[in-house]
Amino acid sequence: MWVFEMTKTGFSDRSKAIQTALHSFIVQYEWQKNDVQNGAGTINLLYDNHIFDQDTLSTQIQHKYSGIISASTHIYLDADNCLETIILKGEIKKMKKLAKSLSKNYGIKSIRVNFVSLV
Repeated sequence: MWVFEMTKTGFSDRSKAIQTALHSFIVQYEWQKNDVQNGAGTINLLYDNHIFDQDTLSTQIQHKYSGIISASTHIYLDADNCLETIILKGEIKKMKKLAKSLSKNYGIKSIRVNFVSLV
């Protein structure tokens, strides 16, 4: 069973699968404990585009964090939903504050932060 699942996810051998899982665990630990000062990552937002001023609120918040935002994308998924991805590089503390500020907005259905360590 393990070999089947491993090959379905694209790993050629068990060692590579374990190495990737361990690296992901360490990076997540660094993010939570703030052991490293800088990093890179993304914030993915799914939100209801009918909520009044959601786009404006998101943009205003992002302007406050322009020092860590490298780029952002926005797509319309359907008549009700938008997906926005914000690409970040810089101080972890600022990334956390940005994610927290965005998550407080009414209309956000889902927010996910993905972080990678630069070390």
